[in-house]
Formats: sequence, structure tokens, C-alpha cells
Amino acid sequence: MKFVVYNLDTSRVKLEAYVDKTSKNDLGEKEVEARRNNWKKVGEMIDDGTNFVAETFDKVDGHRAITEGGGVVFIRNTNIAKAEYKFLQVTEIQTPVQQLFVPEDY
Repeated sequence: MKFVVYNLDTSRVKLEAYVDKTSKNDLGEKEVEARRNNWKKVGEMIDDGTNFVAETFDKVDGHRAITEGGGVVFIRNTNIAKAEYKFLQVTEIQTPVQQLFVPEDY
């Protein structure tokens, strides 16, 4: 599973979830190589801070989407008996800085 979060602007983030059902336990080695990186988007939404009920904690406003990183990853598993993760990886992707187009006569 891949979970991608990126800023749309200063107050909204886009959340996307992808699943690749290929697993070495389910398929032979050759089949896994042939089907590797077969990611399918299974969900997406835009969070503007009003999607979830959250309280303000310390200096974090529970009524705003989190648009700044803090070096912490939190995985929440609600109402499940057991969570198992295999090949878990967290990667921060630095996007290139976009140049603002300003007309010559501005």
C-alpha cells in the first residue's frame, strides 16, 4: 500500500491511497517480477481541515489540514484486532520549486 499526501495550497492537502496486490507469498518469483509495480488507486480525497473531528492540541489547530511536515509518521489502526506491515517505507519527496510567471509589464 502507498499513501501519498501533498499540499494543494496553504490550507488543503490531497490524500491518495494505492494498492499493489502482488506479493511473493501469493505468486511465483517470475510472476512477481512481471507484475511488479502494478499500483491501483483505491481512494483519494482533499482535506481542508473540516473532514474529520479533531480537537486543538497544544499549538496544532484541529480544524485545519496539516500542511507542514514535522519529521513524524503516525499510523493509526482503528477497530482492528491485529496490524501487520511488510516492507514498510516512509519517503519524503521534495518537489522542485515552481517559478512564478510574472508578465513583463507587471
